[in-house]
Amino acid sequence: MNEFITLLQSVKHFPISEPEKRVLYNIINNTHRDSNNKIKRLKNFLGFNSNKMDGNFSTASVETKSLIEKGMIHSINTAMDPNPRVVTNQKPTNEKCGLTSIGLIHIFNDKYTYSPDFLLKYSDDIFLQEVLFNLFQTNTIKAATAKFFNIITDYLTTTANYVINLSLEMDKPLNEDIKNEIEHKIKTFSLILGFKIAILFNENNIISSSSLEANNDKVILAIHQIETLMKKDLSKDSKFLNLLSAVSNEFSSGYDDFTSFKSR
Repeated sequence: MNEFITLLQSVKHFPISEPEKRVLYNIINNTHRDSNNKIKRLKNFLGFNSNKMDGNFSTASVETKSLIEKGMIHSINTAMDPNPRVVTNQKPTNEKCGLTSIGLIHIFNDKYTYSPDFLLKYSDDIFLQEVLFNLFQTNTIKAATAKFFNIITDYLTTTANYVINLSLEMDKPLNEDIKNEIEHKIKTFSLILGFKIAILFNENNIISSSSLEANNDKVILAIHQIETLMKKDLSKDSKFLNLLSAVSNEFSSGYDDFTSFKSR
């Protein structure tokens, strides 16, 4: 958690331009290629290989450089620093880029479109380790159905939004009270997540939600079978069962607290 708190201190909120968003989407979709590669291939094809001409082309696009300076992406041939700092003499290479923890937080906060595979690709990231993969095994995320994944993305958006807003308000060093408050907030978000999933995969809810989406009996049956398989995967996930147990304990404790007032 200490490493996670350190990460939160480095998060900054800044505007992302449309060209920068396109770079981010390319990275999310794993199609990002530095423009210099295309230029080099074209030059080689045309026979222009002189060093003099090479010097006229930058090693990376302006947008890529800007995102690196903001700490949102990093070159894949360098180690990913969860708490990146702007290094004035840093020169991005013509290799592909990946997202940093700060980049992921902005992706989730701004509701970019991504797939379960995207989360799996960054499963070792500090942010995702702390808020997602300590609650679910990777196989559970890999098997995510649309309904389940929608809840996951909403949860990541809520958590990232909290982190972004926290960074805007953080004008003083973190003390133990603030750290405890952050831990409590993250835990609360996770409990709400567990509750939503428990409600979604209640057998009656699986049937009723399937009926709402289609009138065709075969389609309804197929949706029900898919969601039932997801429920089976969740039932085998020890991390999720721990979360579900925590949700149950919190509800039991809350119920006891309220009923104790009734008897007074």
